[in-house]
Amino acid sequence: MISKQELVDGIRFAGRRAAAAAERTKDWDHQLGHQWTSGDAYRHIAAVAGGASQIYPLLDAGVLSGLGADRIAQNNAAAIEGLKGKSREEIIAAIIQGHDTSADYVATLDEADLAKVVKLGGYEMEKAEILAQIWIHHTIAHAYEASARWPIT
Repeated sequence: MISKQELVDGIRFAGRRAAAAAERTKDWDHQLGHQWTSGDAYRHIAAVAGGASQIYPLLDAGVLSGLGADRIAQNNAAAIEGLKGKSREEIIAAIIQGHDTSADYVATLDEADLAKVVKLGGYEMEKAEILAQIWIHHTIAHAYEASARWPIT
């Protein structure tokens, strides 16, 4: 299992890497392979970046497993739309600040509770690993998707 300190450091790292990708992505209107643009992907990252303190208590409750993909997609779309008026600089700042907020929250959590195995949809793993999925892997995946331009020509 990822240690609490690795998780805290990883969350901060992921936020900074996503911000660096956002700074270097020239075309935020680039259409991705689904309904989002590059800018939408960064807005999504910014919208969820600071949410660890809201999500973590729900891991034990089973509430999140009851949310369907349609509901999650609706929430994501609303959050992205709510950030459409923000500048690139504001989105980048929100990504960093949000990840720092989530990392600060995770730093306060009990190691034994982080090691507790819970079931969340298709996941059955320690809470710390679920947090890593959401605030590290998820962040980096969206940042990569938003910034990658393959094939290089």
